[in-house]
Amino acid sequence: MILLDIILSDGKKAEEISAFLIEKKYAMQTHIDTNTILTTDGQKKTIRLFFITKALLYSTIEHEVKKNFYLEGMIIYASPISHINIEFAEMLRTNIKAI
Repeated sequence: MILLDIILSDGKKAEEISAFLIEKKYAMQTHIDTNTILTTDGQKKTIRLFFITKALLYSTIEHEVKKNFYLEGMIIYASPISHINIEFAEMLRTNIKAI
């Protein structure tokens, strides 16, 4: 399992991506946060859409999101999940797209 993050600047687009991911069974649920990024150029507001999914789906999800929803400056990355409660993990295995 991985925690997949999509960073973008458009909240409406994040909602559209979220609906797509759930419909395609790439995710059971998603989270959308508004964040502030601090850089040498100042501050910038961003949207972080994140969810847990199967690691083997990363490349497919990245390709589909870029193909259907690409925005300039979009960042997609994932982090491995080393521990997850048994019940939630089983629900994910059962309900997320088979590989």
